[in-house]
Amino acid sequence: MNKIGTMNPHLVWLFALGATLLGLASGYVTQNAGTAISSAVYFGIFSVSAFGAMALTRAKALAGVGAFTIAALLSGGAYYFIVAAATAEAAGALGAGGEGVGAMGAVMGGFVAVVVTLGTFIAGITGVVAGNKFRTKALEGGPIGATA
Repeated sequence: MNKIGTMNPHLVWLFALGATLLGLASGYVTQNAGTAISSAVYFGIFSVSAFGAMALTRAKALAGVGAFTIAALLSGGAYYFIVAAATAEAAGALGAGGEGVGAMGAVMGGFVAVVVTLGTFIAGITGVVAGNKFRTKALEGGPIGATA
């Protein structure tokens, strides 16, 4: 049964939300595997989800870009709060106190949020473009690897 390009176009939003939730969960699952592996799994989830969203649904590329842009912003925001809280807690455990702890947490959280948002955006858009191209080729009946 061929499912390429047959699903409702609005399901692209469900793929993006699922990628966000799975991406956050992957951080906990791979926390002892090292940062390179953890990052690769996280961004792989977004790329594969975006590819699947575009290949399996009838969504336009702009809808995929919008959905995965929102997902990138949500992921960046979630990581901001996680890192800001962890930094403040660690600084407090080391004996630091006052407003400086909160400011340090905000700076570190902001830095991580920007990196995560940009990386997630790039992974999502790459998956959207590749999935859209794959769906187009598959529905035309041409060879998948061929270029126009």
